[in-house]
Amino acid sequence: MDEKDTEAAQAEAAETKPQPGVDEFAAEAEALGAAIERFARALIGGMPDRAQLAEVHGFQASIRELVGRAAESGAGAQDELALTRAEAEKQRLAAARAKADFLNYQERAQRDLKTAEEQALRGYVADLLPILDSMDFARKDLDRDGADLATAREGLTLIVESFAQALKVRGLECIDVHDCAFDPNLHESVAARPADEARGEKPNMVAEVCRPGYTWKGKLLRPAQVLITAEPKKPS
Repeated sequence: MDEKDTEAAQAEAAETKPQPGVDEFAAEAEALGAAIERFARALIGGMPDRAQLAEVHGFQASIRELVGRAAESGAGAQDELALTRAEAEKQRLAAARAKADFLNYQERAQRDLKTAEEQALRGYVADLLPILDSMDFARKDLDRDGADLATAREGLTLIVESFAQALKVRGLECIDVHDCAFDPNLHESVAARPADEARGEKPNMVAEVCRPGYTWKGKLLRPAQVLITAEPKKPS
């Protein structure tokens, strides 16, 4: 193999060398292998001279360099993979901590809510204790010989008013049915009677309350059961 063949093989190997990319090392190895194959074929039948041996050594050095670069690239990829795994583990631990913190917060919130409910109920009961005392005193008064019913009635009225006031400040309101038309959103009709025109009654009005109704903070708690007026009967 003469110098022209050698230069041609090297030039062809250089031309086939791709730009850096994903398949860079594979392409370079393929080009060098092809050049070495052509060089070896040219040597069949004779011993290589010094220049030819130098050429072979050059090819070998290029291959060693290529392998070294591939190894360095592989080491870099391993380092990158290790960093990626470390970051993934860091994120996993952060997510686990966030989940644990949320569960702890949820548990604390439930405990605080339960405590707040118990404190509110305790306040309600404390407000009712004086009323309970008054009812007990009234019962004892009625148990005595010669109890005054008028006084007992007055005391009972005060107890009922106190009880209603204690509930009112907490949001309980009695539904007002005085001189109002029947409202199915607030009233429950249990019976009807003809309207008394002589008293100025009109049909579909609340005539009597059978059971009071209540709202709790503006929302219906229990409808009022009422007696309503109907169309007056026509004389036959």
